[in-house]
Amino acid sequence: MTKKTRLTILFVCIVCFLIVAPILVAYSMGYRFDFEKMKITATGGIYIKAYPTADQVIVDSKIAQKPKLFSNDFFVQSLMPNNHTVLVTKKDHVDYFKTLPVIENQVTKLENILLIKKKIQFQLAEATAQSPFTKLDKYIIKTGNLYYSLSKENSGLTALQKSTPIIKKITAFAVQGNNIIWLKTDGLVYKSDLNNLTVEPIKLSITPIKIIKTGTYKIILDSKNIFVNNNGTLLFLNSKINDFEVFSTDLVKDAKIAGDGENIIYYNDQNIYISTLTVVPALKGTLYKSQDKITNCLWLNNDNIIFTAGDKVLISEIDYRGNVNTVTLPSTITLPTSIINIKNPEIYFDQQSGKLHILTDKTLLVSEKLVP
Repeated sequence: MTKKTRLTILFVCIVCFLIVAPILVAYSMGYRFDFEKMKITATGGIYIKAYPTADQVIVDSKIAQKPKLFSNDFFVQSLMPNNHTVLVTKKDHVDYFKTLPVIENQVTKLENILLIKKKIQFQLAEATAQSPFTKLDKYIIKTGNLYYSLSKENSGLTALQKSTPIIKKITAFAVQGNNIIWLKTDGLVYKSDLNNLTVEPIKLSITPIKIIKTGTYKIILDSKNIFVNNNGTLLFLNSKINDFEVFSTDLVKDAKIAGDGENIIYYNDQNIYISTLTVVPALKGTLYKSQDKITNCLWLNNDNIIFTAGDKVLISEIDYRGNVNTVTLPSTITLPTSIINIKNPEIYFDQQSGKLHILTDKTLLVSEKLVP
């Protein structure tokens, strides 16, 4: 081999290296050539976490992953910035499917997927168990005043204590620890210490709500937020100005705040809505539209809700990016000795046990644990 040939080969190798090396470096850093847009672009990824652990995750019908040992998360990377489909499967569970956007140099997260069993086990509630649908609150409003109720919790009180008003001229209330937040008949919201009601209550609002004798009012609150459902208009108490603002222009039947205080759901007969509470401005979306009448809606955990629509009991995620995954529970429950058809159900979810209670046609059913 002549010297000229060797130099030629060396030159070709150097040129190839200078061409290939940047491409390999760019590829290793997540850059790809987008043939649709005819340009080099950065890729992104999707992080997925499911409970219980999924058997398989399929992205775009071709990228399949199985769970690692002692892990229930999945990470699919090097995805072009575009919409991508995610299918999460597990044996004997309902498939989870979602379309999500992937952004350059970012990871799109699906961290709280709850996989629902196709056949949830139910049993009849024990005869000695107290029904959550008949349990009385400690306090009750009668003739415009607040009294102790007839609950077992108040069994040690005297007849005089039970017949003496605790707070007078009250329209609605909510208890939070030792405090009671209450709407007075003057339309203002107050806060009192239940252990020391002789102290002057703290006035929380300055502009009164017009109180109608035949109207319905409810206070919804957590440690940071206070809402009032004023005859279907959901009001938010802005603590910075001590006054109410209209939170939703839609008619609202009821509202519930998540346990972590991050979101609030509110609903009427046909729609369920969600709004963030910790993000300013609030992000709002529609979770479900129903042809049947929605009668109740509860938090299953901080990322899923359970509700009734007509004769159906449904579980839905609150992630409204793309499509919202909603699972309808079976309309017929098979027990060892009988078959129960779900009709006009009432629901109660026990956060401590993670079990669902369904009352249908005077039959009280209790499910297996639904959440981890």
